[in-house]
Amino acid sequence: MAIGIPIKMVVLTIVGMAGLAAMLGIIDNGQSAIPKSMHADVDSGNLILLSAINDSDSIDVIVEVINSIDGTPIRKASAVLSGEGTSAVNVTDENGITKLRFKKSDFEMESGEGYLDLDVKANGFRDYTNEYAVKLVR
Repeated sequence: MAIGIPIKMVVLTIVGMAGLAAMLGIIDNGQSAIPKSMHADVDSGNLILLSAINDSDSIDVIVEVINSIDGTPIRKASAVLSGEGTSAVNVTDENGITKLRFKKSDFEMESGEGYLDLDVKANGFRDYTNEYAVKLVR
């Protein structure tokens, strides 16, 4: 009877090690599970003078989203520019660029100046946030 227990332990250890080796092969270092960093720039300028814009004119804000490591553009990233009572949302193209459009009448500014927040999200990347991406001045 005592002979059967050590053999079962050896067999279970071998089976367990084979299972562990299979799982480690599937995990593949886990590098793909770590989100990469990205950066977004407002290409059209960080200052908007509302007094210089007619009520019927649209305000276009160009945002470029890139991979922080190698500088390649990130496509299909959602960019949201919000604040002062309004927001605009769009998705980047294959060049990592998107256009966010506002009208002067969209802004509900209580003071002479304010800021728009930029939030960018993309699959496989950490979220990017800039609370002072664009400054608005009346």
